[in-house]
Amino acid sequence: MQRPTYFADLDALRFIAFLFIFLGHALDTPNADLSSTSFYQSYRTHIYTLGKTGFSFAFVLSSYINTWVILAEREGAKGRFSPWRFYLRRALRIWPLYFVVLFIGFTLVPYVAALAGSGYTEQAHPLWFALFAGNFYLIEHGFTHSPIISVLWSVSVEEQFYIVWPFLLILFRWHMRLLVPLLIGVFLLITYRFQATEVNLFFHTLFLLGDIAIGALFAHWSFHGGAVFNRLVALPRWAIGSVYAAFVLSLVFYQPLFNGHIVPEPFSLMIEKLWFATLLGFIIFEQNFCGNSVLKFRSVRAFTYFGVISYGLFCFHEIGLLVGQRLIDALGHGSDLSWTLGAKPLIAFLLIWPMAHLSWNSFEKPFLKLKTYLRSN
Repeated sequence: MQRPTYFADLDALRFIAFLFIFLGHALDTPNADLSSTSFYQSYRTHIYTLGKTGFSFAFVLSSYINTWVILAEREGAKGRFSPWRFYLRRALRIWPLYFVVLFIGFTLVPYVAALAGSGYTEQAHPLWFALFAGNFYLIEHGFTHSPIISVLWSVSVEEQFYIVWPFLLILFRWHMRLLVPLLIGVFLLITYRFQATEVNLFFHTLFLLGDIAIGALFAHWSFHGGAVFNRLVALPRWAIGSVYAAFVLSLVFYQPLFNGHIVPEPFSLMIEKLWFATLLGFIIFEQNFCGNSVLKFRSVRAFTYFGVISYGLFCFHEIGLLVGQRLIDALGHGSDLSWTLGAKPLIAFLLIWPMAHLSWNSFEKPFLKLKTYLRSN
């Protein structure tokens, strides 16, 4: 079976995952009058669901890609995989921009705010985020003052995943069928134990093992082929369309399906997480390998372009939203629903687009070129 080392289809999916996250954050408002309206609360509930799904999409996608990379190097022509080279490649991709945004959040933004007469003291300690434990800071202490910093919790989870994943795949090299149920079992136990406590599971690494396990499972099927791979590849267009329809309907009817009324908590939360992860894992697989796709998202060229620069879009998007909120407040429209739901996201995106484009071409690419020297085969 031909094994691509770069999946052109996945750039578009990266952008879709980012777009879900962006919309989930873009429609927040500090205006008490607006946030108390029934329309806004109903609308915000659906958009919040979209944001949660975007993070799940990102974790499933990351697990899929990195599992594939490790399998390809381990079972390639030279049959050699170096965890240390893997770590360095990931660091070159993630760390430079991540630490720039940390500097902006911890140093530059408070300084600019002080000059503008609205200074504040950031209570969060930078060491939590510098050591990629930002998600556990949010669990222990709540959100940072600046959302520019808080949103980076997911990067902490990614880095924790990168640290242990190579060794787990080495340890379970001949027992991949055991690793996935084991990870899902840990996810189920942590959800059962902490769902009704003050621990915010949404940020907990072990709670996210369901996404990681499903992404790894689809990568395993994709790489090794076999009966499951052949069945999925041969699915007719109507069956593939049905999966997408199920995904959309699950988002639209999220509250009645997963609010604990049909199936009691914590089991509804377990089902929700694994259900969405499975749908997203299939979408990733389908975009890469199925010949009867309803739509290949790479055909939307804008999606592919924005997917390439999506890491910058993600890292900068809270900066754009902060500026967008300040601008509509200054114009006297902070309590206007149409400005909050329409103008603010548009202003934010038009700001972060050139920032991400410049970051990718002038800052991130030079680091990525160094990855060429760190291939195991």
